[in-house]
Amino acid sequence: MVFDTYLPQSFCREFVEAKNNSMQLGMYMSLVLGIKPLLDDWISVERMEIFRKACRKYRVHIRQDAIFQSCDKEEIPAHIIGSKYLTTTTAFGFHPQSGMAGQMHVFLSREKRLLKDAMWYPVIVKDRVLFQPRADQLNYGYTLGYPRCCVNFFRRFNDWMKYSYLYEAYRNTSGEPSFMCNPFLKDSTLSYIYHMPCSYNCKATIELVARLKKEINKREPAYVRIVERFLKRPFLVFYEKKIYGFEGQLKGNTVRYSRVYFTSPNVTQDLYSADFAAADSLRLEGRKILLWRGRRLVKVIEPPLNDFAPEYPFLIQF
Repeated sequence: MVFDTYLPQSFCREFVEAKNNSMQLGMYMSLVLGIKPLLDDWISVERMEIFRKACRKYRVHIRQDAIFQSCDKEEIPAHIIGSKYLTTTTAFGFHPQSGMAGQMHVFLSREKRLLKDAMWYPVIVKDRVLFQPRADQLNYGYTLGYPRCCVNFFRRFNDWMKYSYLYEAYRNTSGEPSFMCNPFLKDSTLSYIYHMPCSYNCKATIELVARLKKEINKREPAYVRIVERFLKRPFLVFYEKKIYGFEGQLKGNTVRYSRVYFTSPNVTQDLYSADFAAADSLRLEGRKILLWRGRRLVKVIEPPLNDFAPEYPFLIQF
């Protein structure tokens, strides 16, 4: 399963044990290997001491940002200034020393000087949302070690009111897509990248991942095998938070499959798993998804074109 915990034999095992999950494991490995310069994550407040011990073993420095208490958008009071501009992260924030329960947002780097360049996430403090400065937001991708071409593409198309970024990257892809550029499992254990590439065969991303894969394979080859097994499967993408993977094969605009899984931890966006499970193939026709069981049409899905986070469904296999 996509969100099962993977426990390494040894390399970075301490991080998984400290966090009690293996989310972003590939990114932790990249950080420790000196490939990724900066990483951010959310750690349960009660597990911070165990987590610090793991960081000390791997000579990783920590900067605490704030304690996040996540909430649904519907739970945010109407008087909170700026709440309508929140996108994927919605949370109330508290000082790291406040003693509040929640998830500590931390920045990690092997170079202590880089921690000063870390950029906080939008968070609700008292009666308003605190947003990061626009200049910091535009440059943050460089600090995280993302390819310049991908940062520039992100600057242009990361507008949830106008674009579906993943679809724009699909449109920008010429030739065969590479599994090394697959970002659809980035919020799980099974991913080599956390950034969204400018295309699904971005040369800079492929070079970055090839280097990372080589080093991980020396230390934890079983992880490489399971990651690639999942990355190379067919995917149906609606937008960033609504993506489905299939055990099967994509031919043209049709996927025949034996199993389906929803890739995002935000299960509120999983509207179609039951429909897909009742079928064994799907065909994409424009914006319509036709579901079949054998030769019998069982359902037609036509996602709405929203004003916020518009959905442009597409199929891809790496």
